[in-house]
Amino acid sequence: MQTGKACDETVTGEARVRIEGGLAHFPGLAKEQTVSFDDLAIPERQEIASLADQADFFSCTPAHDGARPDARTYTVRLTIAGRSRELRIVEPIGDPALAKLVSLVRRLSKHHARQC
Repeated sequence: MQTGKACDETVTGEARVRIEGGLAHFPGLAKEQTVSFDDLAIPERQEIASLADQADFFSCTPAHDGARPDARTYTVRLTIAGRSRELRIVEPIGDPALAKLVSLVRRLSKHHARQC
């Protein structure tokens, strides 16, 4: 059983994602999408917080790999329980926990999107 903030139903914050690049990228149409934790169910909040912990999102050293042709670059900004960080993540994503986190933030931001 997990303990800590990831299982605390009062986890607060927001997630933002911006996607650049890819095969059919149109820079003028790229918008940052934001989802507030207030708009998410408790299990979704907990899953984001848990994956952020597993991926060491708030203290990992960012990879300095350049984007490959037609690869996507994700700019992910998380604010969870007072901690905030923005990471630029290039495909392919080597860390499975970070890949799951990016996928979850993308999916949730599509469903609960507030365009910035």
